[in-house]
Amino acid sequence: MHLKERITEELKSAMKAQDKLRTSVLRMILADIKIADTSGKPRDQIDYVDVVRGYCKKLKKSREEYEKLHLPEKVKELDREIAIVEEYLPKQLSDDEIQKIVNEVIETNNYTAKDMGVAMKLIMSKYGGEVDGKKVQTYLKERLKC
Repeated sequence: MHLKERITEELKSAMKAQDKLRTSVLRMILADIKIADTSGKPRDQIDYVDVVRGYCKKLKKSREEYEKLHLPEKVKELDREIAIVEEYLPKQLSDDEIQKIVNEVIETNNYTAKDMGVAMKLIMSKYGGEVDGKKVQTYLKERLKC
Protein backbone atom coordinates (compact mmCIF):
# COMPACT_ATOMS: atom_id res chain seq x y z
CA MET A 1 0.00 0.00 0.00
CA HIS A 2 1.33 3.42 -0.92
CA LEU A 3 1.81 6.09 1.72
CA LYS A 4 -1.14 8.19 0.53
CA GLU A 5 -3.53 5.22 0.66
CA ARG A 6 -2.17 4.16 4.05
CA ILE A 7 -2.76 7.62 5.50
CA THR A 8 -6.26 7.76 3.96
CA GLU A 9 -7.18 4.38 5.48
CA GLU A 10 -5.78 5.34 8.88
CA LEU A 11 -7.68 8.63 8.74
CA LYS A 12 -10.90 6.66 8.33
CA SER A 13 -9.98 4.49 11.32
CA ALA A 14 -9.11 7.54 13.43
CA MET A 15 -12.43 9.16 12.54
CA LYS A 16 -14.33 6.00 13.53
CA ALA A 17 -12.40 5.85 16.81
CA GLN A 18 -13.11 9.58 17.34
CA ASP A 19 -9.42 10.25 17.87
CA LYS A 20 -9.51 14.01 17.26
CA LEU A 21 -5.77 14.66 17.39
CA ARG A 22 -4.88 11.82 15.00
CA THR A 23 -7.72 12.79 12.67
CA SER A 24 -6.55 16.39 12.60
CA VAL A 25 -2.90 15.48 11.94
CA LEU A 26 -3.76 13.00 9.18
CA ARG A 27 -6.05 15.56 7.53
CA MET A 28 -3.22 18.10 7.52
CA ILE A 29 -0.84 15.57 5.96
CA LEU A 30 -3.41 14.72 3.29
CA ALA A 31 -3.94 18.44 2.61
CA ASP A 32 -0.20 18.83 1.99
CA ILE A 33 -0.25 15.74 -0.24
CA LYS A 34 -3.16 17.21 -2.22
CA ILE A 35 -1.20 20.45 -2.68
CA ALA A 36 1.75 18.40 -3.96
CA ASP A 37 -0.57 16.47 -6.30
CA THR A 38 -1.89 19.70 -7.80
CA SER A 39 1.52 21.35 -8.06
CA GLY A 40 1.84 20.50 -11.75
CA LYS A 41 4.58 17.93 -11.26
CA PRO A 42 4.01 14.52 -12.84
CA ARG A 43 2.63 12.12 -10.21
CA ASP A 44 5.58 9.76 -10.60
CA GLN A 45 7.93 12.58 -9.53
CA ILE A 46 6.05 13.42 -6.33
CA ASP A 47 7.64 11.86 -3.25
CA TYR A 48 4.99 11.67 -0.55
CA VAL A 49 7.64 10.88 2.06
CA ASP A 50 9.18 14.28 1.32
CA VAL A 51 5.76 15.90 1.72
CA VAL A 52 5.30 14.23 5.12
CA ARG A 53 8.87 15.14 6.09
CA GLY A 54 8.14 18.78 5.18
CA TYR A 55 5.05 18.78 7.38
CA CYS A 56 7.07 17.27 10.22
CA LYS A 57 9.67 20.02 9.79
CA LYS A 58 6.94 22.67 10.08
CA LEU A 59 5.71 21.10 13.31
CA LYS A 60 9.22 20.94 14.76
CA LYS A 61 9.82 24.58 13.90
CA SER A 62 6.55 25.54 15.61
CA ARG A 63 7.58 23.46 18.61
CA GLU A 64 10.87 25.36 18.87
CA GLU A 65 8.99 28.68 18.77
CA TYR A 66 6.58 27.60 21.50
CA GLU A 67 9.53 26.42 23.56
CA LYS A 68 11.13 29.87 23.25
CA LEU A 69 7.83 31.43 24.33
CA HIS A 70 7.71 29.11 27.39
CA LEU A 71 4.39 27.50 26.46
CA PRO A 72 4.79 23.92 27.73
CA GLU A 73 1.20 22.89 26.93
CA LYS A 74 1.64 23.77 23.26
CA VAL A 75 5.02 22.01 23.22
CA LYS A 76 3.44 18.81 24.60
CA GLU A 77 0.64 18.99 22.04
CA LEU A 78 3.11 19.42 19.20
CA ASP A 79 5.20 16.54 20.54
CA ARG A 80 2.13 14.31 20.24
CA GLU A 81 1.48 15.56 16.70
CA ILE A 82 5.12 15.02 15.70
CA ALA A 83 4.98 11.47 17.06
CA ILE A 84 1.99 10.73 14.82
CA VAL A 85 3.67 12.21 11.74
CA GLU A 86 6.92 10.31 12.38
CA GLU A 87 4.99 7.04 12.11
CA TYR A 88 4.82 7.70 8.35
CA LEU A 89 8.51 8.50 7.90
CA PRO A 90 11.38 6.06 7.40
CA LYS A 91 13.23 5.06 10.56
CA GLN A 92 15.89 7.61 11.50
CA LEU A 93 19.44 6.58 12.33
CA SER A 94 20.58 7.03 15.93
CA ASP A 95 23.01 9.76 16.99
CA ASP A 96 25.80 7.18 17.33
CA GLU A 97 25.18 5.90 13.80
CA ILE A 98 25.18 9.45 12.42
CA GLN A 99 28.46 10.22 14.20
CA LYS A 100 29.96 7.02 12.80
CA ILE A 101 28.92 8.00 9.26
CA VAL A 102 30.33 11.52 9.70
CA ASN A 103 33.63 10.16 11.01
CA GLU A 104 33.84 7.62 8.21
CA VAL A 105 33.18 10.22 5.48
CA ILE A 106 35.73 12.65 6.94
CA GLU A 107 38.44 10.00 7.34
CA THR A 108 37.82 8.37 3.96
CA ASN A 109 37.98 11.65 2.05
CA ASN A 110 40.40 13.60 4.28
CA TYR A 111 37.99 16.51 4.53
CA THR A 112 38.95 19.72 6.31
CA ALA A 113 36.83 22.58 7.65
CA LYS A 114 36.59 24.21 4.22
CA ASP A 115 35.15 20.96 2.77
CA MET A 116 32.16 20.93 5.13
CA GLY A 117 29.66 21.69 2.35
CA VAL A 118 31.01 18.87 0.21
CA ALA A 119 30.88 16.43 3.13
CA MET A 120 27.35 17.52 4.02
CA LYS A 121 26.18 17.06 0.43
CA LEU A 122 27.78 13.61 0.24
CA ILE A 123 26.15 12.40 3.47
CA MET A 124 22.73 13.86 2.69
CA SER A 125 22.69 12.43 -0.83
CA LYS A 126 23.47 8.97 0.50
CA TYR A 127 21.45 8.97 3.76
CA GLY A 128 19.04 11.90 3.26
CA GLY A 129 15.85 10.16 4.37
CA GLU A 130 17.45 8.39 7.29
CA VAL A 131 19.31 11.25 8.98
CA ASP A 132 18.41 14.63 10.42
CA GLY A 133 20.32 17.28 8.47
CA LYS A 134 20.73 19.48 11.56
CA LYS A 135 22.40 16.65 13.47
CA VAL A 136 24.71 15.87 10.56
CA GLN A 137 25.66 19.54 10.36
CA THR A 138 26.31 19.72 14.11
CA TYR A 139 28.52 16.61 14.09
CA LEU A 140 30.41 17.84 11.02
CA LYS A 141 31.06 21.19 12.68
CA GLU A 142 32.26 19.43 15.84
CA ARG A 143 34.51 17.04 13.94
CA LEU A 144 35.91 19.60 11.50
CA LYS A 145 36.16 22.27 14.21
CA CYS A 146 34.25 24.90 12.22
